[in-house]
Amino acid sequence: MLLRHQAGNGERAVIRIFPGGSVRTAGVTGRGIPSLAQGIHAWWLWVTQALATQTDDLEIQNWVLITLLPWLYWQQQADKTRQRELKLRYQQAAQQAHTAVRNHPLSAHLDAAQRQAWISWGQAMAAKYQRTSSAVEGRNGYLSRLHHAGRGFAPQTLQVLTILHNFDLKRADGTTAAQRLFDYEFPDLFDWVVDHMGDLPRPRKSSQAHQPNSLPTLLFPP
Repeated sequence: MLLRHQAGNGERAVIRIFPGGSVRTAGVTGRGIPSLAQGIHAWWLWVTQALATQTDDLEIQNWVLITLLPWLYWQQQADKTRQRELKLRYQQAAQQAHTAVRNHPLSAHLDAAQRQAWISWGQAMAAKYQRTSSAVEGRNGYLSRLHHAGRGFAPQTLQVLTILHNFDLKRADGTTAAQRLFDYEFPDLFDWVVDHMGDLPRPRKSSQAHQPNSLPTLLFPP
């Protein structure tokens, strides 16, 4: 199975996973290889262990890992990307993987309900593969925090930071600024917030929320 990964330092790699969990990388050099391989190996180990809880049939396991999962992964990436060149390449990879699915004898042997169940399971596992860590680590992650800070603070944010500074930050002796000023031990800030926050608001719905492709079983041979 082929995967693409981008590390936090901007390095990109094409990663091939072989049956059994062995990993080979290309397109990245130096110290980036071990970190990339560790992430891929962890995800692949998770997939194989989760699959073992679904079925103990080795033929079905090999079909899911080697044939079905690549198709679902590339189809998912083709649906998500907005870059025309990448979308074309992902669609080509998905088409090649789909041909392998159609030509596999087990694809026709399973009934429609079984095929759709494995499609849903594979989509869920493919969605859990994190293709990039640049947003949260490395130099790009550090710069993203600087960019956010450079946009200034809203009045409400400044009030929150002031409260944290006065009532939450503690010196080595365990006292806060408010405690030293008023000579009074205030309640723990986190516990006070939890007691007074009430119900959390529901998350807003994105107007461009990605809906996974259901990949109907008609794509399989009858």
